[in-house]
Amino acid sequence: MSGNLKKSFVTGVFVIVPLVVSVALLLWFFEKVDNLFSPVIDGIVRVVLPGMSHIPGTGILSGIVVILLVGMIARNVVGKRLLDALDRLIQRLPGFRTVYSTIKQLTNAFSPESTRSFKEVLLVEYPREGSFALGFRTMTAEENGRRLAVVYVPTNNLYLGDVLFLPEDEVVRLEMTVEQAVRILVSGGTAAPPKLKRGFRREA
Repeated sequence: MSGNLKKSFVTGVFVIVPLVVSVALLLWFFEKVDNLFSPVIDGIVRVVLPGMSHIPGTGILSGIVVILLVGMIARNVVGKRLLDALDRLIQRLPGFRTVYSTIKQLTNAFSPESTRSFKEVLLVEYPREGSFALGFRTMTAEENGRRLAVVYVPTNNLYLGDVLFLPEDEVVRLEMTVEQAVRILVSGGTAAPPKLKRGFRREA
């Protein structure tokens, strides 16, 4: 009985902590944005609506606008270069880069941009005989009439890995979603199911 209670408590902690931390970070972000833009917004409000000094919710609205603007900038070439330069600068800061890299890897791993090109989850014999790794089919190619699976195998995080061209009969399709596979990789394998089930063949 006490063992079950302990397991339930530990499970509850691991469920609640990420949720609380995520909500706290969002609240902190919107509060900081609200403190930054409130003087400007309140000044405009007083001019447009005399007698009213503050409109509730401007912090959330400002945060959403900032997120949208950053997203728009990140999607064009010039903006992407600027953000990459900022990223490289942050990566050079001792201490802070560890926290930043961890959070960025977790958020990037579940980003739609990360998994959009992954067709299915595969198990491949890599990097040596008798050793297996999770991989993602990105497309299918042909070589001298032979069908090859183009497989991306992450080796460091989701954005660093190797691209393999393997014959179809050398890959094992898993009954697993891309999101589940990403979760396994990000967790260092701790989120892996006790049994891996083979999936049906899909056209890619």
